[in-house]
Amino acid sequence: MDSSLTSLNSLLIHFRGSANSYLSEFEPLTLLLAPLITLLVAHVVRSFFGVIHEKGLKATVLGVLMSFVKLIPGVQSYIDAEKQKVVDKLQSSTKSKREGWRTELPIIGLGDGVIEKMNDEKRKDVDWQGRCSGTVYIGGNESGGHFSLINQACSMFAHTNPLHLDVFQSVAHFEAEVVAMTAALLGSKQKASGGQVCGNMTSGGTESILLAVKTCRDYMRNKKGIKNPEMIIPVSAHSAYDKAAQYFNIKLWRVPVNKEFQADVKAIRQHINRNTVLIVGSAPGFPHGIMDPIVELGKLAYGSGICFHVDLCLGGFVLPFARKLGYPIPPFDFTVQGVTSISVDVHKYGLAPKGTSVVLYRNHDIRKVNVGFTLIYLRTLFGYLTICLEFK
Repeated sequence: MDSSLTSLNSLLIHFRGSANSYLSEFEPLTLLLAPLITLLVAHVVRSFFGVIHEKGLKATVLGVLMSFVKLIPGVQSYIDAEKQKVVDKLQSSTKSKREGWRTELPIIGLGDGVIEKMNDEKRKDVDWQGRCSGTVYIGGNESGGHFSLINQACSMFAHTNPLHLDVFQSVAHFEAEVVAMTAALLGSKQKASGGQVCGNMTSGGTESILLAVKTCRDYMRNKKGIKNPEMIIPVSAHSAYDKAAQYFNIKLWRVPVNKEFQADVKAIRQHINRNTVLIVGSAPGFPHGIMDPIVELGKLAYGSGICFHVDLCLGGFVLPFARKLGYPIPPFDFTVQGVTSISVDVHKYGLAPKGTSVVLYRNHDIRKVNVGFTLIYLRTLFGYLTICLEFK
């Protein structure tokens, strides 16, 4: 043993002497800068390959080429000048609609005349009835029918503050029933759902998606200890996921759709890693009106041990009834294994006014990390009236 240690020590002494002899030929400053430059180059190379992985080789190369082109004298100033021409043209071609708008409280109140003024302004609005698909989903005349019912409900509950449920118990009652009835439409009564579907009302599809994403992030942090969360969505998914990624510090991967404009299951699978908390599918997606392969995505999520959110904001109050009418609708709700949350807008084909949506979770363990985050307001009442009176 002693001879082995002596031999190793001699080898180290010889190596030190050889290294010092070799390095003595270089300037001290060179020896100091060499490792720093090496680390810098390694960092640049790592960042470059990271961008390639995230954006693809073609987009990365084009981006680098454009950056070099802009370094040519006069190119950047030319681009800026052309942009400014477009801005100037847009600003000069339209007269500001803000002229005459009040910027301070009036010295003398308008009294009853304020109603007349509001009516005058309203008459300037676009005649949207039957002409604004994807903007207003309720048909009919504003002075009667369903609109009259909604106006009556507004006048009854306009003063309420649903944050104080002990005072406005009726609103809490309405919300619970809207959530339960919506869940029943989406498979909560079926054995495959697990029998614990629950949720909240929200102010719209964006808030429902935000809540679902935050809930999945927190749930996966508690379940797997994921501290650097990532989620994967098809390029056809709603822009609310981009907002959620920014708000909740989640890395977002957008993957291409397939030739049928559906979420590409294979592409999504390739992006799943140990930090993935959520994948997303739509039924249907807003850009194309096409359903993503929910069953296949559910299997992928379940097998990977991650969350799967189904965006039913547009189809939530269409698909269940289309299925009852005999149309061949593939599975899309909580009967699909792997689906952990669903968003569905009552203010779309649920025919409630704007500002009414529901977010649902498969069970209480998922939902409890997000209790108290959402606001209710009058959307609860609107949803209750719509579901009870329109969907018999």
